[in-house]
Amino acid sequence: MPPRPPNRPRDLSIDMAKGLAILGVLFIHSEALGDTLFFRHVVNQAVPVFVVLFGLNSSSWWSERDLWRSLGPWYRRAVRRILWPVWGALVVWWPLAVYYHPFGVRLRWWLPFAQGAGYLLDVGTGWFVTMILQLLVLFPAFEWCRRRTGFWVLLPMGVLATCMLTWYGLAIVGAVGLFNYWILSPRFFAHVTVGMFAARHRDRLGVGAGVLAALAFAGCVAGDLAPLRIPWPQEFVALGGIPLTILLVVGLRRFTAVPVATPALAWLGRSSYGIYIGQLITHNFFVYRFGLRELPLRVDPWLYTGVLLVGGLFFVWVGERVLDLLGPLGRPAKAEVRKSA
Repeated sequence: MPPRPPNRPRDLSIDMAKGLAILGVLFIHSEALGDTLFFRHVVNQAVPVFVVLFGLNSSSWWSERDLWRSLGPWYRRAVRRILWPVWGALVVWWPLAVYYHPFGVRLRWWLPFAQGAGYLLDVGTGWFVTMILQLLVLFPAFEWCRRRTGFWVLLPMGVLATCMLTWYGLAIVGAVGLFNYWILSPRFFAHVTVGMFAARHRDRLGVGAGVLAALAFAGCVAGDLAPLRIPWPQEFVALGGIPLTILLVVGLRRFTAVPVATPALAWLGRSSYGIYIGQLITHNFFVYRFGLRELPLRVDPWLYTGVLLVGGLFFVWVGERVLDLLGPLGRPAKAEVRKSA
């Protein structure tokens, strides 16, 4: 067996940033913070933060691996970590959809097959899962491009793709619908490529990088507040998630030794995908039960934030028990391939 790549110790600041991002997701869906400046430019950046960190972590995973020989482990890992929880969630979602038959949900014969493959049409907040699956499929191509051309080509291509899709976003929505626009992964190519670049310089993300990120983030906020003539300004706000992610990672490195808070936040980050799927099912149930507009009036938003968190934690707990029952199938031994010279 080829030697395994060296195991890099976990970066607690990255786990903590993901922990803050999943808490942001809960507040987005509970609407507890209202439409404030802090919500718009910080809390509502949860998905962009996740995608930048996806690029960073995925690039780190590939850094010492042979590109072609590691495709199998990469995609098997993606199915186990992303699709298995989706299949578990769909087992709960379908009875809810059949029982409540909510407005706007059409239960067609092909829908379970499409959803099982990751196209979560009609599943509330499921667009993120479909989008991240695309990025998982495409990421080896990003890595190939980085190795062949370097970041001087990859970064501009990523930024251009994101800006173009954002600029023409309203026209795309008119052509394919809102869900199919949300799931377009090129909307986040800039976030992925910047995350990859950060992975190559993660040990040098210090005060200087934090200052530059703070200035860039302030520029994004100012650009949103200024009366600029851009077609869909709220979509361009998502670009602020790129410097915000770097700012979070740099800032949180100074708090990795805080007792209780650090391990709790890091655990939330490591469990963030399971929590996301759990809160997705919980949120769908409450929306189907009360209606999207009535929900904030029927359930206190702050209480609802806690309900979403409990739903997410419960899903993680159930998932861990299922993996334990599956034994080696649920937690396979790692067999990695080092990058060839």
